[in-house]
Amino acid sequence: MAQIAPWQVMAFCVLLMGGIIVVVEAFKSSREVLWGDLFSDDEYD
Repeated sequence: MAQIAPWQVMAFCVLLMGGIIVVVEAFKSSREVLWGDLFSDDEYD
């Protein structure tokens, strides 16, 4: 098994977190578009 450098772990974690955030934001916006008033929140007035 190859040796893993700490900076590689850090880079992977940063990419993973960024990817999760992007997916969550995309899901939220697509949910708004798809369902509209069913999931309407006060923050989107």
